[in-house]
Amino acid sequence: MHFDRRTFLKTLGLATTGTMMMGPWSAGRLIAAPTKVPRNFIFCYFNGGWDQLLSLDPRYPGAFPESKIRQTQIQLGLDRLPSKFDDGVSITKNIIKPSGSQIGFGPAMAPFAKHFDVSSVVRGVMMDTVAHDIGRRYFITGEMPAGLSAKGSSWGTRIVAQQGEVKQIPNLVIRVETYNQGHPTFATGLKATSSSDLVSTLRSGPDALPTELQKLLNEYRQTSDICDPTSLNSDGLMSLAQAAQRKAKALVDSNLSKHFDFLNKKDPKMVAIAKRYGIKTTTSPEAQAALAFQAVKEQLAQCITIELARGLDTHVNNWAKDQPNRLYQGFKALSTLVTDLKATPHPQLPGKNLLDNTTIVCFSEFARTPLINSKDGRDHFLVSSCLLIGAGVPHNQVIGASADIGMSAFQINPTTGKPVTGGGVFLNPQNILASILKGAG
Repeated sequence: MHFDRRTFLKTLGLATTGTMMMGPWSAGRLIAAPTKVPRNFIFCYFNGGWDQLLSLDPRYPGAFPESKIRQTQIQLGLDRLPSKFDDGVSITKNIIKPSGSQIGFGPAMAPFAKHFDVSSVVRGVMMDTVAHDIGRRYFITGEMPAGLSAKGSSWGTRIVAQQGEVKQIPNLVIRVETYNQGHPTFATGLKATSSSDLVSTLRSGPDALPTELQKLLNEYRQTSDICDPTSLNSDGLMSLAQAAQRKAKALVDSNLSKHFDFLNKKDPKMVAIAKRYGIKTTTSPEAQAALAFQAVKEQLAQCITIELARGLDTHVNNWAKDQPNRLYQGFKALSTLVTDLKATPHPQLPGKNLLDNTTIVCFSEFARTPLINSKDGRDHFLVSSCLLIGAGVPHNQVIGASADIGMSAFQINPTTGKPVTGGGVFLNPQNILASILKGAG
């Protein structure tokens, strides 16, 4: 087939923003079939609204001194930060830009900056809200909520629905909301609150249920096909329940819990993982990053959603201590995850590592204001950023930009990702979702 770009996009009914994360337009790439080995996806949520000046959209202190705050409407506040992070590492109060990097990272991303070679930072993302619930659900689904109610399905649900059920836990979700509106039940997220909660969910025997209850449950599973009244199954409800029971039993019988029991000091593998990630509690960012790695490494899940930071809603004088430390902890855990994915050969793709077939998306519901408020904190801000890592995204690149006055968002050329003064488009979560899905076929 021979056609020009405009005809192709018009025929498919696609906005050009659907390709903006893929680099220059290419018909071959745009219409490529999905890979034979399903792509893994890891979505990392930073809960509370992150400070871009400390992370994904920093500024050089020399160009933005306190004396020019009225002109720039940007206040770095680096002088207010402690000298060290909670783990004793010194805080670099400047942009971090490793040799060869086209991306400048903020102080809180020091542990992650070495992974610039597989990363893309998206700046100037319009969230169109400064409400936590709305912003979070907007990024989780790619659709603006109806009031406070989520509209559409979660990214992981959409992806698994298209890929099919090819892993034992297709859609694994830890400490984050998940939605399924109109997709098959197998695409629904298996939700847990921590790695230990997931272990309990997947574990059989005395640790899961008392012996008497386990015996009764097994007896019911064996007889329910014939003892459930047919009248109760007119709309397929009992068949659905029975299918869920069989799936649950299969998961328990597979002994998958052993891969996530990070505090088990009797298992050398778990001890090594806990040490490498620095896991002290099963709800921590470190435990969730390790959980994501194990789920990909053991080929157990297709999409994993985790919470890598919480408590970022720093309106008052806890901003200077809490915001950098909590961001730092999340990006440090993320760095260990990416290091592990890089170092682990892919079992089905010779010559490739796990990251070569894994896309990681890091997001927050919005950002913090570029000016410090009267309570020595930062408030909610409409313009945010996003971090993309691994397969299907441009590497060592910045997409979009925010202005050097007030950090307002620039429009971008959707083909190149470069800022333009007019005639472009504003980035939003829907653009990013469409681009990532298109990039994965």
